[in-house]
Amino acid sequence: MGGDAMGQAPGGIAVVGTLNLDLVVRVERRPDVGETVLGTGYSERPGGKGANQAAAAAGVGPTALVGAVGSDDAGRLLLDAAESAGVDTRFVGRRPGPSGRAVIEVDESGDNRIIVVAGANDELAGGEVVAALDELRPTSVLTQLESPRAVTVAVAGWCRDSGARFVLNPSPVADLDPEIVALADPLVVNEGEAAHYDPGGPVRDGDVEEQARRLLSVARSVVITLGGRGVVVADGRHVDGPRVQHIPVPEVEVVDTTGAGDQFVGTLVASLDRGQTLVEASAASAQAATELVARER
Repeated sequence: MGGDAMGQAPGGIAVVGTLNLDLVVRVERRPDVGETVLGTGYSERPGGKGANQAAAAAGVGPTALVGAVGSDDAGRLLLDAAESAGVDTRFVGRRPGPSGRAVIEVDESGDNRIIVVAGANDELAGGEVVAALDELRPTSVLTQLESPRAVTVAVAGWCRDSGARFVLNPSPVADLDPEIVALADPLVVNEGEAAHYDPGGPVRDGDVEEQARRLLSVARSVVITLGGRGVVVADGRHVDGPRVQHIPVPEVEVVDTTGAGDQFVGTLVASLDRGQTLVEASAASAQAATELVARER
């Protein structure tokens, strides 16, 4: 497996997910179908949901990353970037062929569109993930849905059997076995993803708090991110019944929203692992994501 980072002791966080080289193009506006527009800037930077979330978590507590990169120069760059962020990369394997890529279009409002080409990420296997988690023995494991489905199944099963906290960020959205979603603590979703997993169908009059309450019937706890409108948190394990709370975020001038969701989720899992409540961790994570979108990168 790759990487020279020092290994973490048993406990802490494991992030299982993708590493991609982000190819970022800035435009004044997005082109229509068949139209060519001139870009206003271009950059390449390390990314991928797994790597982004691991870097955010490592800023709070010990974090290991389980994933795969290619044998190309991008693979070495991605490993170096993760290690520089303090991430344990011993369980990021190198595969023949190209690393993952993401082509990201960012307009002048800071909004983005992303196309991901999996590359080596598609070669991560469930058995490999289980072996890595067996050695790491993390207390919290975070995964997304950019990796093969077998990886998600493996992570959920390992957390169920070990008693580790299973944090699920189902992005990009996809159908999952209810048994997997039921283990999520929390299920971290944006509004579109929340609607996909909501057993009650479309939310009435934009009532996200009602949607979060309904999602407690499918997951142990729920966090719905609302961008500049904040976060809604739902936890059903209180003696006086489910608690649902809206957490606002400060208003900032948005420069680039790329990676904001990953910054939020990575900070969230690390804050929870350090003993913060779901509300405390969500507030800290929303602040971290807000600071990221306002920063020139």
